[in-house]
Amino acid sequence: MTDEITAFVAVLRDERGLAVNTCASYRRDLVRAAAFFERQGITDWQGVDRYAVLDFLTDQQEGGKSVATINRLISSLRQFFRYLVRRQYLQVNPMETIDHRPAGPTTQPPVVLDEDEVERLLAVPNTTTPLGIRDRAILELLDATGMRVTELATLPLAALHLDIRFAQLQGSGQHERMVPLSRPAVHWLRCYLKSVRPELVDGKQSAVFLNAHGRPLSRQGIWKNFKQWVQAAGITKPVTPQTFRYTLAVQMLSRGASGQVVQEMLGYTELRMLCPYLKVTPQDLTRTYEKYHPRA
Repeated sequence: MTDEITAFVAVLRDERGLAVNTCASYRRDLVRAAAFFERQGITDWQGVDRYAVLDFLTDQQEGGKSVATINRLISSLRQFFRYLVRRQYLQVNPMETIDHRPAGPTTQPPVVLDEDEVERLLAVPNTTTPLGIRDRAILELLDATGMRVTELATLPLAALHLDIRFAQLQGSGQHERMVPLSRPAVHWLRCYLKSVRPELVDGKQSAVFLNAHGRPLSRQGIWKNFKQWVQAAGITKPVTPQTFRYTLAVQMLSRGASGQVVQEMLGYTELRMLCPYLKVTPQDLTRTYEKYHPRA
């Protein structure tokens, strides 16, 4: 993927006359994006779609990159993909349908679901059908782990350890983490793996979740299905698969889980995006003081 980046930067320098530092900034941004895509198994720019770009931007936001940095990444990608389309290397520009801006310090905190909304969403799939069982397993797994869409789409069978109720996830930067599974998630995964997946699979597929044609379920397929599930649940909030991550983090933290444990479980670099939910009340301070101060 570096050949196209080099050619693009040469155009910026030689044809558009941009400054050396500006060209270097474009190169850094695009190399960072290419490294992320390659870790997700995407080896050329033709394989990058809007969902891959959204995954990249979310990864950078969760990694603690500033609003200014992410906006610059978006700008670099827009210019680069326009160049690829003009050169007829690509037919479709994945940035055309992306209007993504990271949350700034004055914006509202991330959307989270309440318990009733989670239950309504989990109840949407028709579990009397094979694909309904698959979809329930997907939703239960998202609810249990808060895993990223890319992690879900690429999850291999070998990563599931249902007997000990753990999943082995490969996150950003090749960081591997073990995540506990809820009992409902294990139940529906077993139902899916025993009675549905064997009937769907086409050839030797290692991915856990398959589409109706027996191929790995793509990020596009997951996003499309998720939109339909949210609508069927009657939820009017702007909910995405990412919402499960925020919801799980807030639920665990509000019940007293360690921030460090939540960071490790979700593969977050930091929990800055969730700060609006983590305000300490006087009651919290009193309880903590009485519990931990030696002479309280």
